[in-house]
Amino acid sequence: MAAEPTYYMSISLNVLNHLGLNLYSNVPAVLSEVVANAYDADATEVRITIDRNRGRVVIQDDGEGMVHTDINERYLHVGYQRRKDNRQTTAKFGRAVMGRKGIGKLSLFSIAETVEVYTSKDGQRNALRMTIDGIREAIGDDPNNSKPYCPEVLDPAMVDFERGTRIVLTDLKKGLTNVAAGLRKRLARRFSVLGAEHSFRLFMDGEEVTVQDRDYFHKLQYVWVYGDDDDGRKILARCSNATEKRIGEAPAVAGGRVTGWIGTVANAGSLKEPDGENINSIHLMVRGKLGHEDLLEEFNEGKIFRAYLIGEIHADFLDTDEESDIATSSRQRIIEDDPRYQALLQWLRKEISAIGIAWNDLRNAAGTKAALENPHIRDWFDSLRGKSRQRARRLFGKINQLTVDDERQRQELFAHSVLAFETLRYRDNLDALDDMEASDYAAVASVFTGIEDLESALYHQIVVQRLRVIDKLRAHMDENALERVLQEHLFENLWLLDPSWERATDRAMEERIGRRFAEIRDQLTDEEANSRIDIRYKKVTGTHVIVELKRNSVITTTATLLEQVDKYRNALLRHLRDVGRDEPVEVVCIVGRDLRDWAQPYGREESRQVLAAKNIRVLKYEELLQDAYDGYREYINRSEDIGRVRKLLDSIADDSTGQSTPEVT
Repeated sequence: MAAEPTYYMSISLNVLNHLGLNLYSNVPAVLSEVVANAYDADATEVRITIDRNRGRVVIQDDGEGMVHTDINERYLHVGYQRRKDNRQTTAKFGRAVMGRKGIGKLSLFSIAETVEVYTSKDGQRNALRMTIDGIREAIGDDPNNSKPYCPEVLDPAMVDFERGTRIVLTDLKKGLTNVAAGLRKRLARRFSVLGAEHSFRLFMDGEEVTVQDRDYFHKLQYVWVYGDDDDGRKILARCSNATEKRIGEAPAVAGGRVTGWIGTVANAGSLKEPDGENINSIHLMVRGKLGHEDLLEEFNEGKIFRAYLIGEIHADFLDTDEESDIATSSRQRIIEDDPRYQALLQWLRKEISAIGIAWNDLRNAAGTKAALENPHIRDWFDSLRGKSRQRARRLFGKINQLTVDDERQRQELFAHSVLAFETLRYRDNLDALDDMEASDYAAVASVFTGIEDLESALYHQIVVQRLRVIDKLRAHMDENALERVLQEHLFENLWLLDPSWERATDRAMEERIGRRFAEIRDQLTDEEANSRIDIRYKKVTGTHVIVELKRNSVITTTATLLEQVDKYRNALLRHLRDVGRDEPVEVVCIVGRDLRDWAQPYGREESRQVLAAKNIRVLKYEELLQDAYDGYREYINRSEDIGRVRKLLDSIADDSTGQSTPEVT
């Protein structure tokens, strides 16, 4: 009976402490090392299965497998360099091998406490188990311990396949089941040799991992491809949604050729994926495998354009022979001071700069095209000249990149851009006044005509918005609700009482008057205090205004109302006299019910005259809204000569809603 085989690692096991049992930072990187080993073993299929019930990961390939000596002298020999054994390419398919340093196998211990290896080659079947505890026990307390670690021998009968290798990871350190959904995508992004055309297929839980699983080609808006061969045309074919595709010869860099692609997306936010990964990066692929996760990290590029970039650059010349290794130990980055790598970065920096210029031009052209589909904007754009046209193109380009819910929002953005440009144009004209001759009255007149047109357009928009507010107040609120809303908002929106009252001024005066009013409140009877909601003071457009809100349920008389508000009016007049101001004072009382004396013959008119003598007026809640509505409606109806800018804004609004601006009735 043949003696039972033994296995051993022929290195100082203290290397594990120096390299670290957490050699790699993430699960996809670890599994990529196993897949790369399978590729180097001339496998045509690799199958990864996550067994959630048993808490294990199985990676099976149909490669050449290993006999006993292969396991000891190559697989378990940490640091074995196959390329120095004249194994630059594989025996069956002539593949340029991915492995180099012979340490990738250690990465398995980054995610599992136990690693089992089952392999079959030339009728020989072998199986072994390695554990972190066993390795640490072999190292012991002596950091210089160099005795071999002997993995546990497993029953060869457990190898139930004729050719290939199966690796089983158990006692998992990290929650592989939590990242399983993203593994397919991440593995697809780490290899460029997947698919039947490369005779190398990868499966995840029974489903093939393909190039499309990278899940970013559909996001590309513009793409630049390097290498006008079949691979380049395949890349273009995958970018089905790209509106601009450019392909050229593979450039020469450091004695080699660069292939691959660089693309931009329409919205930078699309590069931030739901699982939190940011794919705003340019991968470096070497010999079909990820060599550097993000070349953009090498640039101190602060321009917004960078946030839109994604790409995949292939540079096999960085790894051409056994003397040219420039990968770091983790195999996820490149040794930065290598002249070949610096040459690549120099080329990439220039290329990205050129792409940035082209990207701006393409965005501006696309935005302008989208904007000019509206005939009214096209007419406006045609009226621009010189720098104004260039600036308009740039702004249209930016607007076209914004994410909007519907086309109406985009048209509104275009309308606002028109306003912005009109403001800019008039500012430029005003700056030019310094260079004008005094006799050039025509030019001066055009400036002020333009400003009047612009102000008219802006105020028209304000009026339309105010009418909408009033509509909502009237349509959706009963009397009690209206009382509460006006109590909260009326004093900050005095345009409801008078269209000529815009923003209040003189806060300091308001505070001083407020203190005097507080003294008067202390003198009110209980009935007077309970009859009001509040009384406030504002100064607007040169007029001092006192507003008193009565409760909706209160019924009072002209005499009572006059007695109450006259206290506040007199206090304000005395203060104005004391500070030397001779300015008008107006009092507005808002009530919910008719005054009692209004029921008498001519009672309402007599009440109005009595109160008007002291510049006091009374409005009911519903009258307040109606009067404000009528005032703004009158402005809308009489402003027929609305000016060039407002005509344009109205036409854009009509097009975006599919109907003309409704008549206000």
